[in-house]
Amino acid sequence: MDSRQLWNERYTKGLPSLETPDPFFLTMYETYVGPQFPTPGLALDLAAGTGRHTRHLAEAGWNVCAVDISDVAMEQLSAASSALQVQTVCADLSGYTLPPATYDLIVLYYHFDRKLFPEVIQALRPGGILISKQAVGKPANPAALQEKELLLLTTGLTCLSYGERPVRDRGVAEYVGKLLTD
Repeated sequence: MDSRQLWNERYTKGLPSLETPDPFFLTMYETYVGPQFPTPGLALDLAAGTGRHTRHLAEAGWNVCAVDISDVAMEQLSAASSALQVQTVCADLSGYTLPPATYDLIVLYYHFDRKLFPEVIQALRPGGILISKQAVGKPANPAALQEKELLLLTTGLTCLSYGERPVRDRGVAEYVGKLLTD
C-alpha cells in the first residue's frame, strides 16, 4: 500500500485526535503569530490532513493553502471550509514545489523529510514564521529526526521557541522560528 492509499484509508475511517488544533500550535499562535500579524496574511499548512490548523487559521482571517497527500482528507477539508479562504492541494510533498518568499506563516506537523526544510525556509517571506512539531526517533533509527536536529534543519531562522519532551515510546520536538527581515 502506498502513502496516499494508507492516509486515504485512515481519513476514511476517521482520526478524531486530529480534528482539533494542537495545544502547542494554539499557544504559539497566541504568543508569536497573532502579535506579529495583526492583519492575517498568507499561510501554508503542509501535511494538513483534514485541516485542524487550516480551519483555525482561516477562521482567524488567514488565506490558507493546505497541502496533503490524501485526496480524502483534502475533500473533507474542502467541504468543512467552503465558506472560508482555504485552497486545498492534493500532492505528495516529496514532489511539491514551494514558491519562494510567499508565506507569512507555515505550519508543518508530523511530516518529516530533511530535504523539505530548506524549501520551507525559502518559502517564508521576511518576518515569516514556521511552527513545526515532529516526532523524535530513537538514535538507532538514523532516518528519524534525532534529538536537537530540528534546530540544525532550521538554520536560517531565528528560533523563538524550542523544546523536546517524551511522548509514549518516542519524543516530540516543538519549534517556532522566524525569518528575519533584512
